[in-house]
Amino acid sequence: MSPAEATIDGVRLLSHRPSVLYKVEHLATEPVEGDIAVEGLVLAGPGWSDKLKDLLKTVSTAERACLFALRLSDEQALPLPADTLLDRARTDWFPDFLSHGQMKPHFQPIVELASGRAYGREALMRGRLGAVEVRGGELLAAAEAHDALFSFDYRARTAALEIGLPLLPEGEVLFVNLDPRAALDVESTVRTTWPVVARMNADPSRICIEVVKPERCPDKEMLSDMVEAHRKRGALIALDDLSCGTDALLCLERLRPDMAKIDNALTQGIQHSEGRRKLIAALVELAHEQGARVVAEGIERVDEYETMLELGVDLGQGFYFGQPTERPMAVDARLFAKRS
Repeated sequence: MSPAEATIDGVRLLSHRPSVLYKVEHLATEPVEGDIAVEGLVLAGPGWSDKLKDLLKTVSTAERACLFALRLSDEQALPLPADTLLDRARTDWFPDFLSHGQMKPHFQPIVELASGRAYGREALMRGRLGAVEVRGGELLAAAEAHDALFSFDYRARTAALEIGLPLLPEGEVLFVNLDPRAALDVESTVRTTWPVVARMNADPSRICIEVVKPERCPDKEMLSDMVEAHRKRGALIALDDLSCGTDALLCLERLRPDMAKIDNALTQGIQHSEGRRKLIAALVELAHEQGARVVAEGIERVDEYETMLELGVDLGQGFYFGQPTERPMAVDARLFAKRS
């Protein structure tokens, strides 16, 4: 890379399918101020990321997968999918967060729908970098963009256990997320979890390892071994974000969790959808056959709560019962008052 290139921020587009790059070059009809005449299409100067985003909208999904980019300002840059490079540019604060930021869990109640008793709390991650607070979804997206899922998942789980266990109300269970995509192997998930539990002198039966979207894990044998390794140490197992898709249902049958959490996309507005009511009823029946209790995520309205209770769902989680808070808050018993 020449010194002239290094002084300008932007990207050079490459493709292993020349026809794609040819199409992109002809779509970018307006010259970009500050462009450099080099092999491949270059977008440089102020607003290069917006120009690249607009350009990617004009090609098909298959063509986007063939389009790679190099960052001009990075002398050590390797070609990345253009979409990934955009995500990294948007989350360029993340490497600094991993080095100096603070993981800060908030705790949302999970309640028994029939009794209103708080069964446990899920540790939902927030981040703080200086005075700026970052939501959990933003942290996860940034970790994915920077190929840092292992570091993020490990640090988030450690923070959830170290901060959450001392705050956990008596008799409740702490739900702690584990993303199987971040697992190097079974042992790596064990050594990034259980030494912390031992150091906190915690009762393993009050910990529920919540496996995030298990159907995305390509190695189902490793996933089974991982679940069994944590179960042998005394933890409960939950499967997160279950839908009625084939892969999700196969995971439910294969892993036989203690808890099956229904994706909030199925929960929201369920009182208005007879089709989804039937799907939930079938999912509840299947989960109960496997010995799992069912948790409905994303309950925000009283009629969603009442519908899930009617369908035999055991537990609920969502804004209706309480927002995620830094310290676990009591659940208002009036939410469960009998209605005529």
